[in-house]
Amino acid sequence: MIHYVLLAALTWLAWKLVRALMPSRSQIDKLPGPPSTSWLTGHLPQIYDNQGWAFHGEIAKYGPVFKLQNTLGRPMLCVYDPVAMHSIAVKDAHIFEEMQWFLDLTYDTFGPGLLSTVGDTHRKQRKLINPVFSSKNLQRLTPVFYEVVGRLTQGIGALVKTGTAEVDMADFFGRTALELVGQAAVGHSFDPLTEIKHNPYSDALKAYLPTLYTLSSYFQLYAFLRPLIPPPLRRPLANLLPSRRMKAVLHILDTMHESAVEIYNEKKREAAANGLRNDDASDRAKDLMTVLLQANAGASEEDTLPEEELISQLSTFLFAATDTTSSALALTLHRLAGRTDVQEKLREEVQAAKRRHGGGAIPYDELVALPYLDAVCRETLRVHVVAPLRFREARADAVLPLSKPVRGTDGELLHSIFVPKGTRIFVLIQASNVSPELWGADAHEWRPERWLEPLPDALAGAKIPGVYSNLMTFWGGGRACIGFKFSQLEMKVVLAELLAAFSFEEAAKPIAWNIGEAIYPTIGQCSTRPEFPMKVTALKPASFTEATL
Repeated sequence: MIHYVLLAALTWLAWKLVRALMPSRSQIDKLPGPPSTSWLTGHLPQIYDNQGWAFHGEIAKYGPVFKLQNTLGRPMLCVYDPVAMHSIAVKDAHIFEEMQWFLDLTYDTFGPGLLSTVGDTHRKQRKLINPVFSSKNLQRLTPVFYEVVGRLTQGIGALVKTGTAEVDMADFFGRTALELVGQAAVGHSFDPLTEIKHNPYSDALKAYLPTLYTLSSYFQLYAFLRPLIPPPLRRPLANLLPSRRMKAVLHILDTMHESAVEIYNEKKREAAANGLRNDDASDRAKDLMTVLLQANAGASEEDTLPEEELISQLSTFLFAATDTTSSALALTLHRLAGRTDVQEKLREEVQAAKRRHGGGAIPYDELVALPYLDAVCRETLRVHVVAPLRFREARADAVLPLSKPVRGTDGELLHSIFVPKGTRIFVLIQASNVSPELWGADAHEWRPERWLEPLPDALAGAKIPGVYSNLMTFWGGGRACIGFKFSQLEMKVVLAELLAAFSFEEAAKPIAWNIGEAIYPTIGQCSTRPEFPMKVTALKPASFTEATL
């Protein structure tokens, strides 16, 4: 069997090689772009370089439509033209789908959840999940958020009280984000936050990406071999591989799946005991699993999700919502520490709001409407796209429209781009967010005040297809981040409570911000462990008990 698999793989690779060597007739070849130093790997090493900030900044200067080189000399289309992005994310999203290897990897990891499904299956899942992230349910969840962040404040305060010189905010934010999404996704607590406590499920979720990326050099081989191996043989063959790193990944996957099944069965028993009536008039917050079970019970046969899809949503959401939001919070504190004037202005706003409520929690409606807090969050998510590596793959021949024509290297003026089937597309959402043509001469500057002023006229005409504030941070269309409002509420509750209690300064250590599936901070460029030490000072007597919080 192994011989047949190897023969099939070699045949597949030979066919790909022949196709790559054939003369290209694509218009993409006529676009400007930087030369590549490797025919074999193209520009991929620079794109995925965790310290490739200079490269990402330089290629954006080629304009909103240009080319890079993919593997085996194939052209890669790169865009941040608004009209082209609208076609990719919204109008022709069924053509410009997620990369197939990404869909396969997330399916093998989490099962048939939102990250790994497409078409009608994806739309059906979103339809059932949407109620969790409605404004009404987020308002119901706000007290849960405050309870969790109260424990976060208590945990940080305890360290500050003992004289701890530096607090690792990356660790605290990662734990807090997981606890918040755990409460909202499954009504389950993973971390007390007031002490170090390990949970197998949460440990597996945190270890997944760092462990997986130890195998990153084999991703291309995985993409080629997976379609050739029958599904029943994939796991047995993986078990036979004599690789400690592979065995570590498989152990993490088993832990996540077993824990997800256990939590699902627990919620199923709880729902059966309490009844599955979907009572929208209730003031009780509803977690993802409760909503799915209720919606499934009342859905028509064609809209019902199989149990496998319900279980897969658990790890999908717990994973997807943890690293991104924790990184956004760390980036916000990084900016606030570098601008003490902004930090103090924001603190005054949240403290004034808390005084209006006797020092307690700021109600949902008032919290989300605080203008300077909103401006700080928007500006951070504009300048820093937490998940910047956004790729698509053309599933059929297509013509990509442009907002403005571009001149090819042969002098021809191109008003649209013909995109052949199989073309890889890199959408530079970071470049769109900081485009001087759209945001003005200070587009690269972190300046929250811009959100308190009239936005540039160019933005209204551009019609950026993102779901949030003329930005592509959360993508757009049917695959936009379903939990972006949840993320916003999480950021605002955390920032409001922490800034009311503490002041933050950068520690005297070299912090490197790393490009990845989610940007993450480390001490120095050689480390792979997320860390963000900060000097934290309590602003009031440190009697951090639940009673005072």
